[in-house]
Amino acid sequence: MWHVTRLGESAFWQVDAWKEYEWLCHGFTTRDWGNLALHVDDEPELVVENRKELGLMLGFSVENWVTGNQVHQTRIAWVQAEHRGRGALEMSDALPDTDGMITDVPGILLATFYADCIPLLFVVPERKIVATAHAGWRGTCAEIAVQVIEKLAADFQVEPRQIQAAIGPGIGSCCYQVGENVASQFPEDVRIEREDGVYIDLAAANELQLQECGIDKNKIYTAEVCTNCNQQFYSYRREGIKAGRMAAVIGINRMQK
Repeated sequence: MWHVTRLGESAFWQVDAWKEYEWLCHGFTTRDWGNLALHVDDEPELVVENRKELGLMLGFSVENWVTGNQVHQTRIAWVQAEHRGRGALEMSDALPDTDGMITDVPGILLATFYADCIPLLFVVPERKIVATAHAGWRGTCAEIAVQVIEKLAADFQVEPRQIQAAIGPGIGSCCYQVGENVASQFPEDVRIEREDGVYIDLAAANELQLQECGIDKNKIYTAEVCTNCNQQFYSYRREGIKAGRMAAVIGINRMQK
């Protein structure tokens, strides 16, 4: 459902089915691109250079990026033309307390950042609307995916049947062991009991929420790769506080066909 393409010499994960939309830019980086988040203990100048390199490959200069200050909550921002560049070059002007974004403005690239949490991407092909959301365990329990669907309905009058969704690389049920206090907040369907404890399938939890909202299961594309197992990704669980962050990006090309 997802496949790895190459942008220059670096790997970039994309949804196969979305390649047909020439107006759409989307994907998920690997550690080939270096750390792309400004909130990690890294030189800001190096992060901005990494963003500039990715932006050059995608056709979106970094000044046209929009990012949020991710806090593991469910605020979804409607990104409009005046938000262009927020959080792109420095953390201080990122959209406050924002874990999801929606836009219908061509030329803006929405970017969220990950090191095991689940990246969610959304496309409304017939309306040319795109969205992204950051779903860690807290965001998943609070149903951030549902919040995106509801905001698309309220602000854009989009019906669930019009929406496609992608669940990108994140920590898998093979590795995501949690305490009972966390496990108890998830439905039994996504809890896996093993001899050494309880594991959670975050991707499956988000997929269930999307289906319950009315998204066609055949229009939900799951990467099915674990960022903790796979060394081509950063992983907070594997590397701790020194872990860099990958980026999930989505936008509408300025030159549309």
